[in-house]
Amino acid sequence: MLPKVHISTHGEFVDEHMNSLPLRGVNLDPSVKFPSSPNLPTHAPVDCSEYQTQSVSFINHPMPVNEVKLHILRLKSLGYNCLRVPFTWESMEHDGPGKYDFEYMDYLVDVLKEIHKVDGGMYIYLDPHQDVWSRFTGGSGAPLWTLYAAGFQPNRLKDTDAAVIHNDYHRKDNLNEAGEKYLKMLWTTNYYRLACQTMFTLFFGGKYFAPKCIINGVNIQEYLQTKFIDTIITFYTRCMEKAPILFEDNCIIGLESMNEPNNGFIGMKNVNEISSDRQLKLGTTPTALQCFLLGEGIDCTVDYYDFKTFGPTKQGTRDIKSNKLKCWLTEEERNKMDTKFGWRRGEEWLSHQCIWRLHDVWKFDFGNNVQLLRPHYFRINHVNNSVINERTFINKYFMEYYAKFHEKFRSIDNERFIILQPPVLREPPDIVNTHLEQYIDKRTIYACHFYDGFSLMYKTWNEYFNVDTLSIMRGNSPILSLIFGEDNIRRSIRSQLLEMKREVKSHVGIQVALIFSEIGMPFDMNNKKSYYEENSKSYSSQLKAMDAVMYALEGNNLSFSLWCYCHRNSHEWGDDWNNEDFSIWSPDDLDLNKGVQESINYKNVSSSFIKVNAEENKSIKELGFVCDSTDEINYDGIRCLASLLRPFPMRLDGKFIKSKFHAHSEHYFLALKGRGPRKDGPPHATSYIFLPQYHFPLDKIHIKCSSGTFTYYSRYQVLQWDHDSIGFQYIKVIKKVPDATHGGVYESEDSGNCCIA
Repeated sequence: MLPKVHISTHGEFVDEHMNSLPLRGVNLDPSVKFPSSPNLPTHAPVDCSEYQTQSVSFINHPMPVNEVKLHILRLKSLGYNCLRVPFTWESMEHDGPGKYDFEYMDYLVDVLKEIHKVDGGMYIYLDPHQDVWSRFTGGSGAPLWTLYAAGFQPNRLKDTDAAVIHNDYHRKDNLNEAGEKYLKMLWTTNYYRLACQTMFTLFFGGKYFAPKCIINGVNIQEYLQTKFIDTIITFYTRCMEKAPILFEDNCIIGLESMNEPNNGFIGMKNVNEISSDRQLKLGTTPTALQCFLLGEGIDCTVDYYDFKTFGPTKQGTRDIKSNKLKCWLTEEERNKMDTKFGWRRGEEWLSHQCIWRLHDVWKFDFGNNVQLLRPHYFRINHVNNSVINERTFINKYFMEYYAKFHEKFRSIDNERFIILQPPVLREPPDIVNTHLEQYIDKRTIYACHFYDGFSLMYKTWNEYFNVDTLSIMRGNSPILSLIFGEDNIRRSIRSQLLEMKREVKSHVGIQVALIFSEIGMPFDMNNKKSYYEENSKSYSSQLKAMDAVMYALEGNNLSFSLWCYCHRNSHEWGDDWNNEDFSIWSPDDLDLNKGVQESINYKNVSSSFIKVNAEENKSIKELGFVCDSTDEINYDGIRCLASLLRPFPMRLDGKFIKSKFHAHSEHYFLALKGRGPRKDGPPHATSYIFLPQYHFPLDKIHIKCSSGTFTYYSRYQVLQWDHDSIGFQYIKVIKKVPDATHGGVYESEDSGNCCIA
């Protein structure tokens, strides 16, 4: 059984004895974004007629059940103890509203049970995942029928530029039928295209901005939110019923509210302009009004952007011709879908026209003379005429959804964590000292995401200059956010994560724990140079990039789930989704790390400066972090092993102050403040540090510390540090040949002599 995770009064993950208990791991795995049968990764051509069938299955995504143990052992070999397990709404309700795929739910429960069986299991939190609404609008998440419910005809989204999907770029070198290349990160632009923006507007603000959209007697907002939450709760309840041991043994620890929610059009200043503070402009870049027109079959000339050295740069214009096709269902098509899914529409909801024309945002006559009637429609609260901005969306529209989610989840589970995730890289909602505090209980986690924008968009690691991503997201210009020099870039990423942590404490509350549920670096850097060029497997750029991310996380004592671990990653197609390649493991890299396992010395060897013990240790096994023995360690296929396999405090008896590790410098530093002696407890404090021999071979380490004695359990690669329980304590581990004159014992600079057994 894993120790139960608690949250301290200062918002840190701790065990029942208030020892620091960091959560470290990955997202497992992005294959849940697309069906396994038929196999539909985003690089595969898709006949639009297939969209009509809904005869899909997601079983074996995230991975076949019989492969779970091997993959989990790889992750535990890195010292990881936590998994974020994504699933999509579509995977569980693809055949229609209320038609749940219980076979897939039960398969996923079996996967979770297999994870639990591997050496005591891992902590798991569940993630209802989406990207730009659904795979039919360029991402993943919602089932097809949600688009029909909103009045869209998915077969015509491509013709009207209402969505751009990777499946249409399946020709050689990622070209579409027009010979245009699928640009890096192009899928993200769907957040600014008609289909995705409309769906999120309806989901979070339908009753405010689309009151005529009534379906089965309720507004489309209530309909979509209820169906989404009901699906999540149905799956979660099934987990509780089918596998109670996952809860009894503290394996499943929480449920996230929604991955990367988006405001859609809500708060948009002017539908006829591209806001100056919009950071993402890539490829065809229509205004909202142009999106409306294209959706109605009216041709437009739109701006075209590409990413250059200092960000998005206009590269001219593009003519988009829809051939008079509309992306909205005709009356005949809508009647067919309404009959199929049992929908009854309100009389005011007319078919075959833009929802926003229906609500008098714009109009046109038969000569296609367009008139913009309400350019600030999404900027004004139509109840009290107040101005809506980004903060309003987060504090009102998003939090209204979260309150509903919170109520449903807490009605069935008061013990597990509820994980709040508002829009990414935005300031958190203003909860402290407001009525929203009722939705922040003692079992609340705040989920942040962070990707270094420069590395993400250019897919490279620039050692010479970068930009402060968070600064840009807070409104500063790229020029004023420039950073020069690799050391400064590393420090900047660390500072950005710290600032995000401070924002959460300030806006949400100091008692709320924080986890970076997505963070990582792309591996297909420099046009995949590491895959195909001679002597390429060094992954030198990726090693530095990933080391910078890990350095930033550890320096702030942050819990995290890296994006990602993909069981079907390949050099050719990455994670099989929209040309992304973030997986820390690949079957195409199984030749990496040969001989690493064999180099580990797990025997009970003698040492003049450290006690080495190869025996089984109950207290370490109960931590649940590590493989049960070095015989199970498996680094095969792990990419950037030097950056991912790192020393870290598994359990810290005291308050974290600082830690520092560079993958190339071969020394580790950790400092803490003792909590003082406990009643009826030992006179000393005991902390456990994961100390992999990959970096610190037993015959080549020195330890410098403030106080204490050490035992190294080579069976688990864990260092037990028994240190003073009062005051400042530190440990520094150095890889070098022991100095015979010191006999492996250093004199402390701060606390007198240290005794190393």
